[in-house]
Amino acid sequence: MGYEGHVLRKPPGPEKAGAVAAAMEPLIETKACLERTGMPVEIVSVGGTGTYSLSGRYPGVTEIQAGSYLFMDTDYQQCCADFTPSLTLLTTVISKTEGERVVTDAGLKALSCERGVPAVKDLPGLKTRRLTAEHGIIDLTDPSAPVQVGDRIEMWVHYSDATVNLHERIYGMRDGRVEKVLRVEG
Repeated sequence: MGYEGHVLRKPPGPEKAGAVAAAMEPLIETKACLERTGMPVEIVSVGGTGTYSLSGRYPGVTEIQAGSYLFMDTDYQQCCADFTPSLTLLTTVISKTEGERVVTDAGLKALSCERGVPAVKDLPGLKTRRLTAEHGIIDLTDPSAPVQVGDRIEMWVHYSDATVNLHERIYGMRDGRVEKVLRVEG
């Protein structure tokens, strides 16, 4: 098993490809060495969402450890543009200061901001400023943005790894309807 985690979030390009190659070579050499001694190596597992397209090309690789692509948060999307973000959190506006900001009912206890703040989905004129323990502070960059107290706002999760574990369930949606409810086990 290999994992080139130190290069997952590098932007695509020659530097990333070279770093993946440097990480793969010792793994493939180790596989060959084990096989020369008569020990079969049936599984060679490598990579992650950020390197799947590079590490998966190597001969002898049988498995890719990509997992974040399923939710594709806005942090990972910066280096993996071939996947579409899908993980959002539904919040409710609980306060509004006209022309200035709104406050939602979801903060750090519901969304990680370990690598950056979540973005507002499909509502131009709103930009997340910060999260407190239980609230999201969202600036109105356009004072005429159509948002009122009681409105539901969908937030793009910025870092799924540290957000999913904050919840007991994930709701799989298709065409605006709940299609599947998944229990979070960890």
